Amino acid sequence: MRRVIQITDLGSVSAEEIEARARRGGPHMFTLLRDPGLSAREALRWGRRLRQVTREVGGGLLVADRLDLAWLLEADGAHLGRGSVEVVDARRVLGEGAFVSRSAHDESELREAATQGADAALVSPIFASPGKGPPLGLAGLTALHRMLGQGARPRLYALGGVDRATAPACLSAGADGVASIRADLTAFAHL
Repeated sequence: MRRVIQITDLGSVSAEEIEARARRGGPHMFTLLRDPGLSAREALRWGRRLRQVTREVGGGLLVADRLDLAWLLEADGAHLGRGSVEVVDARRVLGEGAFVSRSAHDESELREAATQGADAALVSPIFASPGKGPPLGLAGLTALHRMLGQGARPRLYALGGVDRATAPACLSAGADGVASIRADLTAFAHL
């Protein structure tokens, strides 16, 4: 299981640092291409770089919402936001074995992700994050973990204000993994 998802945002973290993190995370990490400010051409070019790096180290590549781009890049899967297609539609495009995650900000969205058969849910925000609404906190993360039950899908990835200092608490609270844009969480990829 890949324990870390690094989310790309070239406005926050340089391309060189994102690539270096992908190399350090190796086969234990997903890199999620999510750069909404890029044109389709720029996203494809950037995605090709990421696909090359992730293949070299055995890491996974996901693409946020853009199934066409995920297909062109031969990505390992996709991350679907609130307004995205359903999981079954993503798998029709990317294949039945594709890893598909969904955004989940509360219990109803997590139940929807589970009902749709998502492999993972990026649960956020766990901690205060600019523009993301009130945080769920560790107690909220634990409650969502208990709601799903042991060994159930989707796997929970804690997102939103998660950094090196808070990642261990998220894992202890029931998260299967952690995700971040700005923080380098590669140390947790090999746990």
